[in-house]
Amino acid sequence: MEHTMTICYCEDESAQAKAFAIKIDQWAKNKNTAVRTDLFEGAEEYLFKAEQNAYDVIFLDISMRGQNGMELARQIREKEKDVILVFVTSDASYVFDGYEVGAYRYLMKPVDEEKLWEILDYARTQKEVEEENYILVKKDSQSVRVNLKDIIYIEAQKHYVNLFLISGECVTVKTGFSELLQSVQEKSKEFITTHRSYAVNIEKVVRIGRTECVLSDSSVIPVSRSFYKEVNEAFIKYHLGRE
Repeated sequence: MEHTMTICYCEDESAQAKAFAIKIDQWAKNKNTAVRTDLFEGAEEYLFKAEQNAYDVIFLDISMRGQNGMELARQIREKEKDVILVFVTSDASYVFDGYEVGAYRYLMKPVDEEKLWEILDYARTQKEVEEENYILVKKDSQSVRVNLKDIIYIEAQKHYVNLFLISGECVTVKTGFSELLQSVQEKSKEFITTHRSYAVNIEKVVRIGRTECVLSDSSVIPVSRSFYKEVNEAFIKYHLGRE
């Protein structure tokens, strides 16, 4: 099932913002893609209303009244390291400043429809790639996106499952171990069950013994006798494949 692309545009001239949104809607219609576009009249409104939203693309007018788009981009980057940022401007002198905040592209006003659509095509492709590498889990009544490559191991704990990440964070989810593991293994072959209550990302295994394995963060998790052969073979296969 294709998920809705989420886009926002910060622009203090409402007529330009609405015209921009129409171009996005036309692209979505042509591509048969579900899109939600949020329009904000400035940085203050964005910061007040958009904090809980995770956007696929953020378009920022640079020359907004009050806080400009470049200043807002710096604040966005503090929390959103991977979001696609695009500046919309009538002043080309800002182009080199965009490197500081990892801007993907600049669009000059008046916005060329084809150039806008090229950016949306790219964003759509990136989203499709991300959806193959992420899972969405419920935590504290919110949806949290977890990168599979960031998971070191998974632990069942009664009615909960703990996801231990390379950042040191532990994401605790109220769900069944088998249910969550199935959703992970549907997207990645790197996750192997080591014990009835544990599964490991084989990429993060440093050493395997008969009863336990050591992981890249120095964690030690149990290996059951019934799973040892499968885990050991997966470990050898993974490392042989990298040579």
